[in-house]
Amino acid sequence: MRRRWTLRLVAGLAAGAVVLSGCSEEQAASDTLPEADASPSASEPALPPLGPADLPMPDEARTQDAAGAEAFVRYYIDLINRTSTVMDAAPLREFSDGCEDCNRIATRAEEAAAAGEDYEGGEITITDIGDPLIKPGTAEMALRIDQAELIVLDSTGSPTEGGSPAYSNVLGGVSLAWQVDRLSWSMTGLTFQ
Repeated sequence: MRRRWTLRLVAGLAAGAVVLSGCSEEQAASDTLPEADASPSASEPALPPLGPADLPMPDEARTQDAAGAEAFVRYYIDLINRTSTVMDAAPLREFSDGCEDCNRIATRAEEAAAAGEDYEGGEITITDIGDPLIKPGTAEMALRIDQAELIVLDSTGSPTEGGSPAYSNVLGGVSLAWQVDRLSWSMTGLTFQ
């Protein structure tokens, strides 16, 4: 039995040596390197832009892996913060796939804008984010946030109802779905406790 194992090992090593010997010819090294700002090759076309012009989605948020899912969540929180500044909720809806809380945030911002109201503060900061649980076409992760005090201002610039105090150490969760046609994640769930 030991002899057969030894013969198989020798035969395997000999076969490996034959295969590798075809790769042993010396090759001249390339004396040029691609430019640091080289554009994508024809096999790697540039991704079409997504998101508002003043806050486009970064390419790292458009990969179907754990790093891409986390980058997308960080981008979406940036979009929520942007909404508080420019009162434009369209991007929140653009990247929502039936996400009830995402749509609720967008609807409230649209109603406030239609009433001539404005937001002051309310910035959300991710303080911790868990490793994403990736399944085919989906991702889920836990996160912890702080939110600054949100003041709603009426059309005269005076504080009105609808604001919220500052919150810290708030637990939350996010669920995402991969959109093959856009090469992007979309929000399917957003919750904070």
